[in-house]
Amino acid sequence: MKKAAAREVGRLIASQCLAVRVRRLERVISRIYDATLAEHGINIAQLNLLAAIAVGGRARPSDLTRLLDVEKSTLSRNLKRMESLGWVRSDPNAPRRGRFLGLTPAGSRILIRMRAIWEKAQAMALVELGQRSFAQPRKLLSALAPSAKSRGAHTP
Repeated sequence: MKKAAAREVGRLIASQCLAVRVRRLERVISRIYDATLAEHGINIAQLNLLAAIAVGGRARPSDLTRLLDVEKSTLSRNLKRMESLGWVRSDPNAPRRGRFLGLTPAGSRILIRMRAIWEKAQAMALVELGQRSFAQPRKLLSALAPSAKSRGAHTP
């Protein structure tokens, strides 16, 4: 009885869960970008992080977790690697909570150099998903941002 009920619930979730499909889609898309970027020693998460820091000129880690909607541990892991590669630096004298991150000259160079590679990955993702499908996530995220804020969720 319980096995049959569990199997039924399992089938329902496996066949209809939006979260499962969105996570799978995220992994598929990330693989497209990561495969294109891999030979350059960077992944899409790191490239997005460089871009986010570049846009503001500098950023606090807490701002980046909110902006990119990533876990602190994920952000810390990527920042540690990027600092060791010399792409990002923070003021060593600032208190941990008040520190600002900025791109180093090497970080700026890698971001600029990756533009053509990112454009190639972007085009591949567009071909894979189709132009109309590609516009949907942006539209959905824009529509969800105000309601997510009211629930205390991170918004991209």
